[in-house]
Amino acid sequence: MKSFLIKSAIASGVVLSLATITRPVMATSFTVSIENAGVQNAQLSNLVNAHVQTFDAQTAGYSTTGFQSNDGTTNVGSYKNTLIQNADQYGGAGGTGEYFDVNANISGQTVSTLNLANPESYFGLWWSAGDANNVLTFLSQGKVVQTITTADVVSYIAGLANKASYYGNPNSTFKGQDSGEPFAFINFYDVGGTFDQIQFSNIGGTGFESDNHTVATGYKSITGNVVVAAVPESSSLLGVFVIGFVGATSVLTRRVNKKSVLQLSQVDA
Repeated sequence: MKSFLIKSAIASGVVLSLATITRPVMATSFTVSIENAGVQNAQLSNLVNAHVQTFDAQTAGYSTTGFQSNDGTTNVGSYKNTLIQNADQYGGAGGTGEYFDVNANISGQTVSTLNLANPESYFGLWWSAGDANNVLTFLSQGKVVQTITTADVVSYIAGLANKASYYGNPNSTFKGQDSGEPFAFINFYDVGGTFDQIQFSNIGGTGFESDNHTVATGYKSITGNVVVAAVPESSSLLGVFVIGFVGATSVLTRRVNKKSVLQLSQVDA
């Protein structure tokens, strides 16, 4: 009997230990929030060393080489594989100028990249004609920090009492057009570190339209309505490991050394 219990405990420990390896980590170092309906810019007073790319100075069309992103004399970074569109019902903050897009149906590209000159901890964009097929991948020194889809934002807005105020183009030139899709300014706060590259992807051929890309080295507080709250990865993994370890140990001691366990409990009490 004792041998059987020990074997069972070992098997249990192996299974639970494997769980710590194969279990999907549902942790994120990012907090994602959206501003109130109609807002098309970041709250700059809340940001430290912020820079905004409006795309209004860029030529419409697709370019594999992209362009350099500057704020005055400051080098913010460089965009690659870029599709720039003239303002229309699907994008263009304020209803004028140009906006950024990732659309395989137009240009053939599925991923565009922003390589930042310096590490940043905040990114924001005006997300227009939104859908659940848009993906942002944040990297640091070539390693993925976090991958975030806009599916959570779509679900969050759909559950709001005032969800109708987010749907349709809010600008006077195209007021109410594209009424079946949400328009919102999204904030991405890396509360666990920094990133130096952002990849913009569209996985459904639906287009990923955005404008007013904003980066900042820091921020004073989390603003907007929180859609996803940061959950440290280390604590979630540690928790699963501890459960596996304690679970395996308890099987070993429950019958084999029950007396000593009871004695220990009495001392702790």
